[in-house]
Amino acid sequence: MEKTTLDKIPLNCEVYIDSVECGNGIKNRIFDMGITEGEKIVPIMKSPFGDPTAYLSKGTVIALRESDCSKITVRLNRDYA
Repeated sequence: MEKTTLDKIPLNCEVYIDSVECGNGIKNRIFDMGITEGEKIVPIMKSPFGDPTAYLSKGTVIALRESDCSKITVRLNRDYA
């Protein structure tokens, strides 16, 4: 299965979180926002200057910086086999 990082996903492309490799402080905040392994996430809007990007996850819109998204590995398909 092809893996990439969240910051490289085009708008409106549905992906699934594979792993979060941030420092513990930001990792805990990301998990608190509902971004956990196996969850679906969709980039829905970029800010006028391109950073941050708004993502839809679990019915909630959250904004993440590109520097944090570059540490979140995603898969295009939910199949983890």
